Amino acid sequence: MLLVIFGAGASYDSAASYLPKKSAHESARLPLADQMFDDRASFAEALRLFPACQPIIPFLRHRQESTTVESILERLQAEATKTPQGYREMAAIRYYLQWMLWDCEHEWDKIHKGVTNYKALLYLIRQNRRDSSPVCLVTFNYDTMLEVELPTVEAQVTCISDYVHGSEYKIFKIHGSVNWGRRIEPLPLKELHTLGDAQIANEVIRLAPQIFEQKLVSNNYVFAGNGVVRKVDDRAIFPAIAIPVETKLDFECPLDHVEVLKKHLPQTSKLLVIGWRATDAPFLELLRAHLPPHISAMTVAGSREEAENVVENFGSAGIRRKEFLCSNSGFTGFIQSGEAESFLKA
Repeated sequence: MLLVIFGAGASYDSAASYLPKKSAHESARLPLADQMFDDRASFAEALRLFPACQPIIPFLRHRQESTTVESILERLQAEATKTPQGYREMAAIRYYLQWMLWDCEHEWDKIHKGVTNYKALLYLIRQNRRDSSPVCLVTFNYDTMLEVELPTVEAQVTCISDYVHGSEYKIFKIHGSVNWGRRIEPLPLKELHTLGDAQIANEVIRLAPQIFEQKLVSNNYVFAGNGVVRKVDDRAIFPAIAIPVETKLDFECPLDHVEVLKKHLPQTSKLLVIGWRATDAPFLELLRAHLPPHISAMTVAGSREEAENVVENFGSAGIRRKEFLCSNSGFTGFIQSGEAESFLKA
């Protein structure tokens, strides 16, 4: 079985015709974690919609060079339970990420017009499959670029269960998705049906202390398809998006998805890692516990040095393989150089 793991670097370098830092369309590119709060015009508009998180944005934008957005968010999230406003700030961050990334993906699509590295990789996977074992695609990205390209392999997602119950291709969105949400138990939101999306979001943000202290966000996930979801059947919906922090504490996906992944991991014969830094401790532990020892593996990052750092992170987590190949370049170079086809054929 082929297991592919995607991180933010995959969506960042997702269009071969528009290479990172060499294109005139950088303001539309899907961001890396450290770029999620940059002062882009579209990001600023999303922040304007959810003002509760604005007080903490300067700390995320103007950091010391050695400090990451994830480390600052981790500290802020740890402090959030101390004050009601802290709860509201963290809730607003989730709404901001959902809105911003949905809009950013839409604008990026206008530029690449469907010609993506995701689609090229799925084509190569399809062409080089040798048996009927499923292909498991794990993504830490909130965007929907991967599932949008599934028709390349004659698959599609129309509901939550479609992600993991397809016979040939299964997608696991470990940290949630811009078009997922979780039902909130009954709240004192009057005439919910009369409110617009941003109004519902800001009402939920206002009530965030009550929602989190009373644990009203359920494990009932809903799927919005081609748009963000704010309400279903007169129930407010909370974004199913994990706040990006350095030490991830849990997964943001249905529990049965994780169980399906656990079931299939021991069948892995090839592991391909694209644009993921391998710093998510719970997922690394999942891999350590369930991956078989004798598999071929390859990691793809922005450069060979970065790819070698990923291998070191795997090793530090106790996941060591006799052969762990490293690509010389990013997602685009991996496809164009023939490395992808060679690895999948071998």
